[in-house]
Amino acid sequence: MKRLFLLLSILLVSLTMSALDIPAGTYYFDNSRTHYSCVKFVYGQYDQPETYVVSLTEGENDLWTLVMEQPAMGMYRYTFAETSLPDGRIDDTFPNVKEYISKSLNELRTATTDKTMTPGYTFVPESGDNWAQGSWQPMVSRPQPSGTLPVMYIQTEGQKAITSKETYINATYYIDAFGLSGYNSIGSKEAPLPLRIRGRGNYTWSDFDKKPYRIKLEESKELLGMTKSKNFALLAHADDRVGFMRNTIGLELSRCLKMKWTPEQQPVELVLNGDYIGLYFLTETIRIDKDRVNIVPQNDDETDPNRITGGWLVEIDNYNDPCQIQVQETSSRTLKLTYHSPESLSAIQQIYLKEQWEEVVRRVYATDKRDAEWEEMVDMDQLARFYVVQEVMDNQESFHGSCFIYKNQGENEKWTFGPVWDFGNALQRGTDKFIYEDPQFGTHLIDEIARFPRFQEYVKQVWTAFYRFSYPTLDDYADDYSTRIAYAAACDAARWPNYGNADEQERSRQFMDKLHRKVDWLYGQWGLVELPVTIGRDVVQPVVRVVDGRLEVESSVPIAAVYVYDAAGRLAMLPVSVASHTSADHVCVDFSNPSGIYIVEVKTANQIAPFRKKIIIR
Repeated sequence: MKRLFLLLSILLVSLTMSALDIPAGTYYFDNSRTHYSCVKFVYGQYDQPETYVVSLTEGENDLWTLVMEQPAMGMYRYTFAETSLPDGRIDDTFPNVKEYISKSLNELRTATTDKTMTPGYTFVPESGDNWAQGSWQPMVSRPQPSGTLPVMYIQTEGQKAITSKETYINATYYIDAFGLSGYNSIGSKEAPLPLRIRGRGNYTWSDFDKKPYRIKLEESKELLGMTKSKNFALLAHADDRVGFMRNTIGLELSRCLKMKWTPEQQPVELVLNGDYIGLYFLTETIRIDKDRVNIVPQNDDETDPNRITGGWLVEIDNYNDPCQIQVQETSSRTLKLTYHSPESLSAIQQIYLKEQWEEVVRRVYATDKRDAEWEEMVDMDQLARFYVVQEVMDNQESFHGSCFIYKNQGENEKWTFGPVWDFGNALQRGTDKFIYEDPQFGTHLIDEIARFPRFQEYVKQVWTAFYRFSYPTLDDYADDYSTRIAYAAACDAARWPNYGNADEQERSRQFMDKLHRKVDWLYGQWGLVELPVTIGRDVVQPVVRVVDGRLEVESSVPIAAVYVYDAAGRLAMLPVSVASHTSADHVCVDFSNPSGIYIVEVKTANQIAPFRKKIIIR
């Protein structure tokens, strides 16, 4: 009886190991991650000397075709391999053959599997790793770049997956501009350039398949018209379902409100290791640099007391970090300040930074709000501009995390809020509260600073200048930007169907409608005030026109400078200083730019915000 039971058990195991039936038909293999030079389908029996090798045919876009002319019944498992084994039958078991491919021939293959095969489906490996798992998916056209934006191609060394936010891996890149106006290609497929790449972000890194990245070029380059640098981020904005407008408009508001420096971003489509991964935003990272946060850099582990007053670049953070000092703001609030530069502190640097912010907190929480002592340590002008940006965007997380602050070297230098960064939580709730009222994540300092009458007075001046001179152009900017990225956004949504903006322009309009509701509410709270330089309805505003290839600007008040930007926010010509002209109220310069939409910005003497006008060159 026991012997019969044993025989039945062996028979059951044998049947279980021979349960795979492969129907006749056409199948596909997605080679965009594995990059095999040839692809062969290997399948066979578990304990019988019967294994088969079938070559696939290469097609477009790394899609290879497998044709099974006859069904294969009662097989054990299969794999896709980059192998030199010839097509046909091999008189050996499948386990032996797959081990021979891996260990004797040292050739690459996917993990073995017995997943059901359905004709017309595509086998898609999860990564380019050896023995990668995979799945069968319905045959659909794989999303491709739209052709309306430049494409950045990045290839990691050995097709290595990017899994770390701390460790860079070596890679190469090139940017193909496809002849699009206003862009230059960088490198080429035949001659790519070196860079290093790693992950970045917190929630956006951990919660989304479409990941953000940090890149460091080996040599500084002017990427897509941005200032020459080695350091950029590729932001995915997978959490932005409102037309990718949160960061786009937040950065534009920072420029409108004349923050000292605003990171520039350029939309680009990204192909990583042969896989199109959608619409990204190539963005200047925040760092101490003459073209970014322009302050004196400070050495790591500096011990000279005369050199530790700056430059500092810190961030109010909502995460614990080993590079961080903490200050007790109130009995229930701890202010976490992560230091980005210097990256490593000596004991004297740590003491200086902590004492500085303990003193800032003490002055901000002064009982007498007529006291202006805090202004001796914090640049109120830049803080007011920073704050108005965040209020218009209703960015309730702005004084909770990703809040950058810097200080130049010198005892009398002030702490300056900015640059702006990360509007991921902008306009996520109602529009009838200040950002420090009932914030979802808590806040630091700003609710107390808002109680100072002098700060409120200055905020209203900054707000009034924005409302009169910059706000009227904001819809045009949003419309132009959403039109520019619309096709790429649709391709991105096809690539990432669980999140995206297939209806880009409608999503953008919905976002702007909500922003207008917040602006209307702020108008009800702050109204409009008289500006230090009166530019009201009774005063002629600057006249801007293009005549016979010449840009002319006339103003009833002295002109300080004239800037011209394209629709993407890039300088379209060198800034014009009034010092180069004989008349302070009239500027006339050559303007032979190609057809398109431009924003002319006129800055007049002592004016809080500039006058801006949209012009169209046909």
